[in-house]
Amino acid sequence: MPPRMLSHDAYRVGWICPLQVEQIAAMLMLDEEHESLPQLPADHNVYKLGSINNHNVVIAGLHQPGNCPAATVVAQMRMTFPNLRYGLLVGIGGGVPVETDYGTIRLGHVVVSKPTSIHSGAVQYDHGRARAGDFERTGALAPPPAALLNAAQSLAVQRAMVDCDPVWEDTQRMQTSRRSLPRFKFPGVANDHLYQSDYIHQRAGASCEEGGCDPGQRIERPIDDGDESFVVVHRGTIASGELVVKDAELRDRLAQQYGLLCFEMEAAGALADFPCIVIRGISD
Repeated sequence: MPPRMLSHDAYRVGWICPLQVEQIAAMLMLDEEHESLPQLPADHNVYKLGSINNHNVVIAGLHQPGNCPAATVVAQMRMTFPNLRYGLLVGIGGGVPVETDYGTIRLGHVVVSKPTSIHSGAVQYDHGRARAGDFERTGALAPPPAALLNAAQSLAVQRAMVDCDPVWEDTQRMQTSRRSLPRFKFPGVANDHLYQSDYIHQRAGASCEEGGCDPGQRIERPIDDGDESFVVVHRGTIASGELVVKDAELRDRLAQQYGLLCFEMEAAGALADFPCIVIRGISD
């Protein structure tokens, strides 16, 4: 049966995927794929159209990471699909090893943006002004729309009441070994190593074993005795900025200052003009 072709006005959800692997994962989550639609001349995005649980979805990637590319993709997407109401910014992020109501954030966990008494769910930590030899952060990002916050809360309740995690079951649909994506599979808790914040890793881009990092600098953490077939989801404040934070001491200072759970690079651009919820899988 050929894919259906809907109208531009039929799509209500925009799904932004900064990286290629994130876009692959999004496309594998579709219940149904739709025929492509014509775009405005000023819209240079490449879309994948489909539906998930009867919601018509527009999926778009970024040609490069960062807040400015994200803002451009959102602006062009909304020109072509004028009825978009909600945005999902989904991808990977760098976790902060802090404790939440669901335990310590670890590799393979998920962080979902949620407003707190201080922040809207996302913080642009590198936007501000220098004053008297110090940096003062300015501005605030829009909070996720109430409908998406309610949906996230409802999903959390549903997951707490079932034996089989529906999130985990969905990830199994990807069949990464059959799609040449084995390197993106969860490596297991035994490979989730956390080092002292002041320790300098020996070789950038290499694993700690390959780079010869000192195992004596690892922080001993109890092996998570939870079920690996249940995805742990934390909710709180996500940091967005143009920096790739590789400094653990800087990470910890910013996390303590703003109550952060993870870092990423696109939310500030998307949230400038689109009601989004940010969802990040912890990959490092």
